[in-house]
Amino acid sequence: MAALKTTTQAEQNYDRFITKLTELTRKYGMAIQSVGGVYLADERGEFDKLTYTADISSGDLYPNFSEN
Repeated sequence: MAALKTTTQAEQNYDRFITKLTELTRKYGMAIQSVGGVYLADERGEFDKLTYTADISSGDLYPNFSEN
C-alpha cells in the first residue's frame, strides 16, 4: 500500500483533530483503534452531512457519507 500524500493544510487539520479526539477520549473514557481507517476531505465542507453508525455491542463505528 502506498503512503497517502497530504497537503500541509491536511496535516495541520489532522493534528488538530487528534488533539480534539484525545480530549474527547479523556472526557468520555472511550478510545478508538483505527489502522488505515482515516478519511481526509478533499474540500472544505465535504463532510458537512456526515453521520456515524455506531454499534456499542460490537464496537463498530462507520461513517455515513451523505450525497450533497
